[in-house]
Amino acid sequence: MFKLLAVLALVSASAAHRFKGAEYKQTKMVDNYEYKRINWDEAHEYEECEEFDDRYEELMEGVGKDGEEALNGMDHFMSRHIPKPIEDICDFTVGTCPNFSRKDSGKCGFETVVIPAGHWMVADIDKSYEKFLVRSAYKEKLFYGYRSPNKMRFVTPVILKWHLDADGNRERGEIAMYIPEEHQSNPPLSKSDKVRVEEWKETTVFVRPYGGYRDDDAFGKQFEFLRKAVSKAELSYDKNIEMEAGYTYLRYGRQRIEAMLVEDSSRI
Repeated sequence: MFKLLAVLALVSASAAHRFKGAEYKQTKMVDNYEYKRINWDEAHEYEECEEFDDRYEELMEGVGKDGEEALNGMDHFMSRHIPKPIEDICDFTVGTCPNFSRKDSGKCGFETVVIPAGHWMVADIDKSYEKFLVRSAYKEKLFYGYRSPNKMRFVTPVILKWHLDADGNRERGEIAMYIPEEHQSNPPLSKSDKVRVEEWKETTVFVRPYGGYRDDDAFGKQFEFLRKAVSKAELSYDKNIEMEAGYTYLRYGRQRIEAMLVEDSSRI
């Protein structure tokens, strides 16, 4: 193997509020909720490159996605923002996330993450079904047929691994979720014809987290920034692969997704 993933242990109803239909209007009211504003340094493990002056900034509270107003008043969750910090998502004492090793790259523009070797649930996807399958995974439907008979927990993140064609376009991919630690040494066989179990080797990835949604133009921009930053650091990456890690339930609270490139020597 191998992060995409990434992100989904925040599928619990305690996370705060939901979306309704295609308009993504937040509907669940939250008693005594206090918004925790964070800064760039609290959400990232690197310094930004000075030349990336057009990177996204957090929008002010009260501004919703495309100017919409949230039904519960939490408009700031409907727009791009500084991503939710990992420590506010993952509880490693109970294994809600695999134990990725995160460290400051020592360079601007990205952090370095080591994904440990392990078993993953994997399903094939293609570009035309990207949004449908991502949404299904977040709702635990794609892997449900495999997980349910074995009563396995849902673990964050969900990883999307895309294979690029000669022009750099995504042509096919896989969606994957880490098998919980209690099943790692002896993962049950898949009972779904859509899902298989793969053992991935330890893999190093270069990462830029983003606080918004996959269909945001600004998220696509993160891959451009990431390539520039990694090249500036004189490091090599696999030019045939892009990965995304999703750490938070789709359009549910403060978002965190991550753009990833695989270190050239770490073949998944």
